[in-house]
Amino acid sequence: MLNPVSTYRIQFHKGFSFAEFSKILSYLKELGIGTLYASPVFEAVPGSNHGYDGLNPHKINPEIGTLDQLRDISTELKTSDINWLQDIVPNHMGYHPQNNWLMDVMENGAESKYAKFFDIDWREKLMVPFLGSDLNQVIANKELKIISKDGKQYIQYYDSIYPLKTSSSINENVSEDELKKILEEQNACVETGFFDQETF
Repeated sequence: MLNPVSTYRIQFHKGFSFAEFSKILSYLKELGIGTLYASPVFEAVPGSNHGYDGLNPHKINPEIGTLDQLRDISTELKTSDINWLQDIVPNHMGYHPQNNWLMDVMENGAESKYAKFFDIDWREKLMVPFLGSDLNQVIANKELKIISKDGKQYIQYYDSIYPLKTSSSINENVSEDELKKILEEQNACVETGFFDQETF
């Protein structure tokens, strides 16, 4: 069993990539570091400074590097006799339009092929906390609107879009009351919060 006696924490982000890490590896070896504890390296919300708002656990975050670079790092670490402890946080994903798994769940509900990947109690609606103020106020300010894109319909809030459920077929020009009714019929309910909060 690995016993990480001398550990150094590495926080990857756009400003500190795999390439930047490779530049300090010899220094870490001189320090006598035996184990590196790495922050999440999978694809995260664009611009993430921490990686704990993942989007795709099957892809290396392109903002920090490539799979080939990670393999090269692995080879260097083995040569240097340094262990690598990877933080994967599978329970952290970002509420973000580029989170394809979550978007599919919002669109297809319990029938989504990704529904079982999330701990969702379908007796209640999935809460999506991305509104900057109360829903009624947001609707009154005309900050929410329905748009069509690539054959699907979405609810748009400023630069973010979230899919309406598959069965929805809606005229984009709706009244405030109609918009409220449409939102009530969705698999997820929009709430006050920030669109990049973690899901679970």
